[in-house]
Amino acid sequence: MGEPFGRLAVVTGGTGGIGTAIARKLAADGYKLVLHHVADVSRAMRVQRELGASVLDVVRSDLRSVEGVEAIIASVSTVLSEHRSVRLAGLVNNAAVMLGPGLREARPEDFDEYFAVNVRAPFFLSQRLSEKMGEGSSIVNVSSVAAHFSSPGDIVYAMSKTAIEAFARHAAPALAERGIRINTVVPGFTDNGHPAFQLAEVQQRLSSFSVLGGVAEPSTVADAVAFLLSETSARTTGTTLDVSGGGALGSRPAGGMSLRDLARRS
Repeated sequence: MGEPFGRLAVVTGGTGGIGTAIARKLAADGYKLVLHHVADVSRAMRVQRELGASVLDVVRSDLRSVEGVEAIIASVSTVLSEHRSVRLAGLVNNAAVMLGPGLREARPEDFDEYFAVNVRAPFFLSQRLSEKMGEGSSIVNVSSVAAHFSSPGDIVYAMSKTAIEAFARHAAPALAERGIRINTVVPGFTDNGHPAFQLAEVQQRLSSFSVLGGVAEPSTVADAVAFLLSETSARTTGTTLDVSGGGALGSRPAGGMSLRDLARRS
């Protein structure tokens, strides 16, 4: 990784529930950070204050647009030019439009939004930022267990997450030519602070998606991301690390309720 240099990691959606946990973990592991967020300025400022000097920039941009992607790339270029002692070592494609919509209600504009944020942005961020990475660097995509079982009410979301997993498999050989790895973490239901997670009924229903039961903490996802960024996973590329508690293996709640409906219960 080049000992004289500090490691810089970019985290999209870096001020949400999972994104903040990832940022905290990477900061604790010694990374410098560029954090992206889309709207919550006050939360972004809190995360920046908490992590202090570990955060070299915070970028507010909308990944539905090409300009939103370009804003992150421009930020990284500026950080690298202003901080000669760091090198770009990691990209975490965490930002996503969440659950839904279903087959009947999906509109073309919904489809375009989900695929712009969940697929197009990670693709072009990986394409462009990998050009600034050296050997030993790593890209980690955050998928969802929804890509691994049938959830008709969340079909567009699930399709987008299936695509991001395919992206890692197909990009791995090209990136390996330059010593860069790309992998995907697959979370299940994760307590991101939504009030619904405090309700016993919701906890029970969400727990039934996993053979291990329960709902994950964001730190579980963050640990998996940190592993795939680290040299400990130096022989791992083009694959998925499932931290869903066996969510693709377990039973399903009765009644046909979509993941979006479950997550919105409060």
